[in-house]
Amino acid sequence: MRKWLGNTVIPALVAPSARPLWVVFETIMLTVAAVGIGLWLRSDDPLALGANFRWGLFVPIVVALRYGSLAGVFGMLCLLASWFVLRKVGFYADWSFPEGTMLGGFILSLICGEFADLWRVRLQRAESAASYALERLQNLTQRHVLLRLSHDRLEENLLVKPYTVRDALFRLRDLTLDESDGKVLPAADDLINLLAEYCQLQRAGLYPIIDGKVSDQPAALLGENKPLDPNDALLNHALDIGMLAHVQQHTQDDLYVGRYLVAAPVTNSAGEMIGALVVERLPFLSMNYENLQLLSVLLNFYADVAHNGEEVDSLLDTWPNLPNRFASELTALARLRGEARVDTALTLFVADDSEQAAQILEVLARGLRSLDLAWWVHDNVLMIMMPMTGESSLEGFVLRTEQWLQDDFAFFSLRQAGVKYFHRLLDERDPADQLNELLGVAGV
Repeated sequence: MRKWLGNTVIPALVAPSARPLWVVFETIMLTVAAVGIGLWLRSDDPLALGANFRWGLFVPIVVALRYGSLAGVFGMLCLLASWFVLRKVGFYADWSFPEGTMLGGFILSLICGEFADLWRVRLQRAESAASYALERLQNLTQRHVLLRLSHDRLEENLLVKPYTVRDALFRLRDLTLDESDGKVLPAADDLINLLAEYCQLQRAGLYPIIDGKVSDQPAALLGENKPLDPNDALLNHALDIGMLAHVQQHTQDDLYVGRYLVAAPVTNSAGEMIGALVVERLPFLSMNYENLQLLSVLLNFYADVAHNGEEVDSLLDTWPNLPNRFASELTALARLRGEARVDTALTLFVADDSEQAAQILEVLARGLRSLDLAWWVHDNVLMIMMPMTGESSLEGFVLRTEQWLQDDFAFFSLRQAGVKYFHRLLDERDPADQLNELLGVAGV
């Protein structure tokens, strides 16, 4: 009941919608009603002009309070018109025109109407603000719901796949890749188990490629696999294009009836195919772009680390003191930058002849992250390769380094400590050219 009164009756009576025709009709009817009541109560003075209080002024005052000053003036004009009508029909024959009452009524109606207009404007502003706040609240509520859904989705993905590309590359690096044992695919069992863990493979086989042909003897198997089908259309398509292929690609024949879901060549940066991966069983939800891209990235990184191409040999010929792992991973990461947009930062530190600057370089070389690799170009020149590091991460590294200098050496910058700092982000160009550019900028 209270809600019904608050939402319907009271607002409709106090502040109704100001429709012009309705205002005119209501004012006239109130004036007629007031005159009628006056005739009933005081037949000789219907407008109560001779009473102690001019009760007829209630009509324009009420109208002014309800609808504003303009409606109040109209109500006063109706009251004035009623005087002349009553005088014409025989009332107030001996009365002079009540100019004081009428003038006071006009002024009072204007004052009441002004207050009504003022509060009506304030009410409209409050309603507009409340409406805007409600709209903003609804938008924020919707965004909050979407954020919760996104959070739940990310949490679900984290539970299903709690690994990152950084973790995968770190573990792939730690595989036993003995390049001198003569194996085409060294540590193949470790590789396919790692792929099963990170890419949710259930049944797959890794086959070496010898003299341009896929061997029938697998280097590693995951699950119970049937013998390799060398004539499979998906496998041959992947070998022809030199890239990963899967059954959902539009380039494949719609009538494909082979048993493989994914086929991917293992190719190093020199374009040499050293193996082929075929996947017979894969969870449905794992057949997505991100998972297949991660599979391709891991296979290519493995190929570059396991088998050095011409680019790696060129790097080692140009800089004999360059570590083999540094050269091979530099080549692999340059390739990943072009294929998968994986950022890698190269940082170069050049120390002066002071003992303190040399000590700072030693500390930087010992404080490498899990994937970082260091190369002592000279005794006073240190290069650090930082995979999975973009501009923002590089800025964070510099800030942490400067904070460390302030805490331990009371220096506010590397330059103040006698160490020059240079950097660049790796791109898909020849790694040797990029090393030359960075060393050339540093004057090394």
